[in-house]
Amino acid sequence: MAIVIEDGSIVAGANSYVSLAEARAYATARNKPLPTDDTALEALLISAMDYLEAQRARFEGSKVSALQELQYPREGVIIDGIELASNAIPSILKQAQIRLAMEANAGVDLMPTRTGGFVKKEVVGPIETEYSEKVGVSVEPEMSAVEALLAPLFSPRSVDMFLTTFRA
Repeated sequence: MAIVIEDGSIVAGANSYVSLAEARAYATARNKPLPTDDTALEALLISAMDYLEAQRARFEGSKVSALQELQYPREGVIIDGIELASNAIPSILKQAQIRLAMEANAGVDLMPTRTGGFVKKEVVGPIETEYSEKVGVSVEPEMSAVEALLAPLFSPRSVDMFLTTFRA
């Protein structure tokens, strides 16, 4: 599938914020490998876009048009105190897409599926097995660089809240 770049003008069939050349230049500047084969790199960029699109509930603002394929361009987005133009694609979003492609190229499953539960109890005669759900264990990959890039694009309502308790 060929890459169709969203440039902020609501491009029909858009499936990427970055071109192959942009992705390669970014990765090269960071000494990170990306495939030399265009088809392979396109697949990685589209997988990265799938991940970004799955974050849609977290993005600040709203889509500019009901006709647009991707989450950007958006209106009502403020980054570092400055309102983003409603036809702009933030550079940090482009960087996040490329970093996700680099992670996928390194073997990270960007959107792993959860399967079944853990065996909690097993009795061998007359066979009895009991499963439990995963508790406190995440199968989501940890991509701190990507999350740091995306954080300014997320609505304050979508930021995870953590409480820390200290015992004296």
